[in-house]
Amino acid sequence: MAYEDYKYLLNRGYNRKPALDLISSRYNLDKKSRLLLYRCIHSDEEIQHIRSKSVKSVTYVILDGYNLALTLLSLIYGDEIFLCDDGFYRDLGLGKRKNNSEEIFDMLVLLSEYLDQNKIKFEIILDSQISRSGELAGKLRYRGIYAKTVRKTDLELILSNNVICTNDFLVLNRARQIYNLLAKFIKDSGLDTTFSFYKENL
Repeated sequence: MAYEDYKYLLNRGYNRKPALDLISSRYNLDKKSRLLLYRCIHSDEEIQHIRSKSVKSVTYVILDGYNLALTLLSLIYGDEIFLCDDGFYRDLGLGKRKNNSEEIFDMLVLLSEYLDQNKIKFEIILDSQISRSGELAGKLRYRGIYAKTVRKTDLELILSNNVICTNDFLVLNRARQIYNLLAKFIKDSGLDTTFSFYKENL
């Protein structure tokens, strides 16, 4: 099975790209299958590293606005979304709705209301390089939601001393403390996802 063989190579210390190329060639994987493995499968060491920084309860968090909103949009539209082996939900990252600021706004309001209900204070950061980010941040602030644009969202999250919320593995891997907001929201909302790679015990 491609998943098991890819995971085996990662656990043996192979770099992600050559391991993926090898498995793709062996199993003749299409682009979608390659992307699924790349985004959802990690070595056991990487998973343990992520879990060691995950917190169960928070009073203040910083949200990776576009990352969370776009994943949630994929779920609501019935696109394929996966519970990856590190415990975080991801779609296949095709960015089909990145320019739909109205729908992204709605998703961020939805997450904001959820955080308010759980008495968690927060701020939302948006990548200024994405079209209409400033306008989106302004609309959120008008609703009483603290939001701002930054030049490099990834760097802002990685360097933050606060607990951060994102599904981006590269950011999760380097951040100080992380909170799996989307998993909590999906569980509490009773929403269904496509497939789970997650295992409680490695």
